[in-house]
Amino acid sequence: MLVGSERKLENCNDVLCCVKVSVDIIGVEFTIVDYKSIYGTQIQIGGVFKRFKMNKSPIAPNTVKRKKLDDALSYFTEAREPIKVRGNLHLQLCLDSLENISTTKGLQPEHILELIDVIGTCKHAESISARMIKFLIPATFVPEKAIVKTISYLCTNKPSTNMQGLPSKCLLLRWILVIYDYIDTKDDIHKLYGLIFFFLDNQTMMPYVCHLLFLLTRKEDVRMFRVRKLLNLQNRVGAQPYLIGLLSIYKLYYPNLVSMVLPKNKKLFFPSKDGKWKIVVEKVQLSRVNQNTLDTTVASERLQLADSSQIRGAPRSKRRKIDPVPIVHSNASSNIGNPGKDTVEAMLYKNKPFVQVSDLKALMQRPDYIEPPSQIGAVLRNELLQHYMSYSFDAVTVTRFSYWLQAILYEEILDRTVTVEDKERIDGLLTRVVSFSKFLQEGIPAVDQFLARFLHRWNGEDFRVHIFRLISYHRICSFQRLHDNILEPLRKLYFCSSVYFKCQVIHCLTALLRNLAAFEWPRVQESNKADEVDGQTPSILSSLFHEETEEFEGVVTLLELVRYISDMCVLGQQMDDSHNLLIHINLNFMELVASLFSQYNIPVVPFPVKDIFMRPFLLENAMGPARVCSIITMYKNSLELQKRQTIGTEYDEVINKKAIIRKCNDLILDVSDALLRNRAFTRKVDGSFFNFNPQDYSESLKVKEDVFTVYLHQAFLGFAMKFLKETQPIEQFGHPRGIKGVKETYFEFLEREHLDDIPKYNKVFIRKGNQSTTSAG
Repeated sequence: MLVGSERKLENCNDVLCCVKVSVDIIGVEFTIVDYKSIYGTQIQIGGVFKRFKMNKSPIAPNTVKRKKLDDALSYFTEAREPIKVRGNLHLQLCLDSLENISTTKGLQPEHILELIDVIGTCKHAESISARMIKFLIPATFVPEKAIVKTISYLCTNKPSTNMQGLPSKCLLLRWILVIYDYIDTKDDIHKLYGLIFFFLDNQTMMPYVCHLLFLLTRKEDVRMFRVRKLLNLQNRVGAQPYLIGLLSIYKLYYPNLVSMVLPKNKKLFFPSKDGKWKIVVEKVQLSRVNQNTLDTTVASERLQLADSSQIRGAPRSKRRKIDPVPIVHSNASSNIGNPGKDTVEAMLYKNKPFVQVSDLKALMQRPDYIEPPSQIGAVLRNELLQHYMSYSFDAVTVTRFSYWLQAILYEEILDRTVTVEDKERIDGLLTRVVSFSKFLQEGIPAVDQFLARFLHRWNGEDFRVHIFRLISYHRICSFQRLHDNILEPLRKLYFCSSVYFKCQVIHCLTALLRNLAAFEWPRVQESNKADEVDGQTPSILSSLFHEETEEFEGVVTLLELVRYISDMCVLGQQMDDSHNLLIHINLNFMELVASLFSQYNIPVVPFPVKDIFMRPFLLENAMGPARVCSIITMYKNSLELQKRQTIGTEYDEVINKKAIIRKCNDLILDVSDALLRNRAFTRKVDGSFFNFNPQDYSESLKVKEDVFTVYLHQAFLGFAMKFLKETQPIEQFGHPRGIKGVKETYFEFLEREHLDDIPKYNKVFIRKGNQSTTSAG
């Protein structure tokens, strides 16, 4: 049935100008507008179908979407009576238009404000309001006024009890938490802190209210009546994680007001139930950034402005780029430039917002009067904020950062299936975490807790470089905890992976051992001394993150870790047939172990499994035996230094010094006999490399005592032949055994070939005359 225009559309090959045809089909009106040419479309007119050919509209797609959005908003905002839900196809089309636009392009701030008014006044059914809340996805940022309106509407009787009470109808508060990092400012929201606090009386809203209060809490918000209220709620509903999380912040500000004992293991107090919702918001932000990509110069300038935390006006989507790390912003950020004299005097005895700190000099002038930003996650992108955090030792700031980092790692990696599109964003996040750990020169407890869960399901490929770097910064703990959380998952991957992955694992564990010896062990020593002297000022070695852990002996952890890594090295050499790269990585580990006492003042000299030296010594590459000689020399120096120094006997129970010296002497004798003294198989003692008879394996083999000498060893035959060619004429070219009489000249030749570890070893351990070998002790 044709409604409106009664024109007949017959024999139309080209309908010019703007044709508007309204067709009423079963009470629903469809409108076809603004088409220059209409072809190929079937329109029923009086029961007769006319076929037209339809060309593409000349109107831009963005214009069409904008008109659809405006029409949908008008449909909801201009309705004077509640909209009928059942059988209302127009309603369904408007909701679909809102969903399509909000989940692809996002909504502008003014559109969000309009929808908040519609939702808050509850003109329409709850099912409509619930769907519209899901569509409140920002294209750029969320105006603070929208949050204030939302909280105001929740204080009235307009939203029904179901909207406020039932778990399925707590969407308004959940929406605030989802888009919290996209709110332009939060000063006015904080003024409503007391109002939000009274929402705790609603038990179903309580988890979300606690989370929002946790994000907004400042020192002045902690009052005794609020602490009593939270403790009474805890007695009524039990020790819920969200109540403990809010009380933990209160206790950090005023320990004397909160007497409860907080759990040692910090859980995720506020697990998110809206992960998919957040993913949609992130995709909208990312798609907008990609569509509005500028040239390289402009993009770098904007990124620099964002990192300096001096600008608020640029769209948040362009400042956030593709990572979830926020930037510092507040109302004060609009005052760009140097503050005037009156402003400086006014802030002399007031807290100064961090956003107004321009450089490190300004930071150090009055660090105690600087108010840290609410976007504490910005510490990962702002170097000035990192300096403030590491200098101030503010427990509240540190705890807020730890909770934020724990939550963001769980949400981005653990609680979602990581897609190809997510990897670039997560890679940027982990890069910033690694950089911050390197800046602090210590591990972050929240990262250690994340690794403890992530490694057990890690495939060994995703974010491999960053994961290994984070493992190397792991904090010192008991060996059992380190084994369960880190070593065991790596071991499972180690023995079923390629030789290159094995090399990365050993390199990572070597870096972990170095970090524990260089930074974590001194912190343990300092912490033990600080416990004896109360009120001691934290030094440069003090840990920024105070974590209560079980009692353990740091030396035992180091010794067990050395044994564990050396066992992995030996098995890896057997599995991959002494691969040169793996041998090189293993020797790096042994060099570190040999220098723990001399370089890092570890009070013991750990000795790895002796088998770890055998394959490198028998390697076909001269790098193996030469570096073995170097490591043995390092061990001798460390043991002699330990013997000369007066060290207490407190660690004698965990390590047997005499046994270490005996193992080292056995290794010295084996290497010296085989490499320099021409009697590899004459020393028949337990533990010797060559405590076997070659004829037991084959009767045709002849025992050659000099087969592993420095001129007959398979790794040195090439050098021996080159030496003979340089020192003898061709007609008198002899056997390499002739080098035995000119060893000193041969050693000079090896030094020229950059194998000076062998001559050094000879000078240290071989005495002239009786050709006896010195020992380490």
